[in-house]
Amino acid sequence: MKLKKTGFIVIFLCLFMLPAYGLVFKSGDDITVAEDQVIDDDLIAFGQKILIKGDVNGDLYAFGQSVTVLGNIQGTIFCGAGNIDIKAKSVKSIWAGGGNISINGRVSRNVVLAGGQLYIDGDAGIGRDLKAFGGNLEIDGDVAGSIKAGVGKFTMNGSGGDVRVDADKIVIESGTEISGDLIVRGKNKPEIEDGAVISGEIKFEEPVEKEKEQPSLSTVAPMIGFLALFLKVVFFIAKILVGILLIATAKNFVRRVMDTLINEPWKSLGFGALGLFVIPIVVVILIALLIGLPLAIFGIYLYTIFFYVSSIFIALVIGEKLIALFKKEGDISLYLSFLVGMVVLFIITLIPVLGFIVKFFVVLFGGGMFLLGTLNLCREIKEKELI
Repeated sequence: MKLKKTGFIVIFLCLFMLPAYGLVFKSGDDITVAEDQVIDDDLIAFGQKILIKGDVNGDLYAFGQSVTVLGNIQGTIFCGAGNIDIKAKSVKSIWAGGGNISINGRVSRNVVLAGGQLYIDGDAGIGRDLKAFGGNLEIDGDVAGSIKAGVGKFTMNGSGGDVRVDADKIVIESGTEISGDLIVRGKNKPEIEDGAVISGEIKFEEPVEKEKEQPSLSTVAPMIGFLALFLKVVFFIAKILVGILLIATAKNFVRRVMDTLINEPWKSLGFGALGLFVIPIVVVILIALLIGLPLAIFGIYLYTIFFYVSSIFIALVIGEKLIALFKKEGDISLYLSFLVGMVVLFIITLIPVLGFIVKFFVVLFGGGMFLLGTLNLCREIKEKELI
């Protein structure tokens, strides 16, 4: 069972890694891709307001306060924002989470939504299935496949195949055409207006209240295991995003730190050992002296960074070396190197004993190269009197 879970994670991470082969990164308060602009790679956008009018010949990753997509997207849209308005002329699939989400245009495959207010416009067409979870879901468009929803209120005035809904209130309006079954689970029976067409069966299930039982260890253990695995994946994705931002905003510094390990591996190991064991001792002494409390807080902050960035820089070096085995000519993308290295480290750290040993040396070498690279940079700045 554990191997099966690990396999699913590896597949997921490999799929997540694929966009790095072609990657365009944009960040800022307002990000706009003009109507006549074409992005020939995957696009990652972080900003307060994101407007995509042009075409993206790959996947789109958009995260901000407001996201609007109007152009053609050849790949999949992965989106997270307070307000999401997708009016793409064509898109393969959509995965979106946010406060208000509106979907229009043609989607050739699946749509997965999670949010407060979810709306499938009357002009929208979904080629396969729709899955939605959140507050209110309103469907006026056409869904060729099945519809599965877990929401507070479900309203439908469009078309779909099998419809399975778990909701407190369900309204099937007169313009609805369901070519399959309507299966409803909730406190109230569905309101089905005259004129609505349902080809299959209509099934209604009321939730059964079970007597509260004291949770046993056998029932709690799988939940704890799943939660731990889920958090591990979430933290992994968060570190991926931090690494991408670091490369995008401080590419030269990242390259310098990588070269530090490549050129001075044993010196990096020594600095890593110093950072791992000396910093906490110094922090304890400063706290004991009281007068050194501000420096102690800074030391804790430095120690946290030391641990966090160690795997990022090690992943960059590992990924670059692995890719260099297959790519003999041309530059190697730091983004691709980072994602390949992170996936390799993630998989290795899932192995019980070996994982712990690898983590230990990742902190030593990774933290050491970060400290040494930063120190070398500070020395160079001082020698050149740049500050």
